[in-house]
Amino acid sequence: MEKIYEINTRLCNKENKDLVYSICGKKHLNGILHYLLESDSGKIYLSEHAIKERYLIINKDCEIDKPVVSRLYTKITDTVTKSN
Repeated sequence: MEKIYEINTRLCNKENKDLVYSICGKKHLNGILHYLLESDSGKIYLSEHAIKERYLIINKDCEIDKPVVSRLYTKITDTVTKSN
């Protein structure tokens, strides 16, 4: 059974849980269901497949604990350190 995400569902990126999005719309583009994701930095359309592969649903009961230092920042600094 295919999972259909509801409007106002909150998602976070699997790689960087600091990035939190909210689904604010749905649209079929070229026969593929896409969702409009909104964050503090803007809006983007992503396919249902991309969301399943890259994002986790944030439940009302289970908030994601944000680390003190962003994982993305850590990855960037580690990369810069390795290149020096």
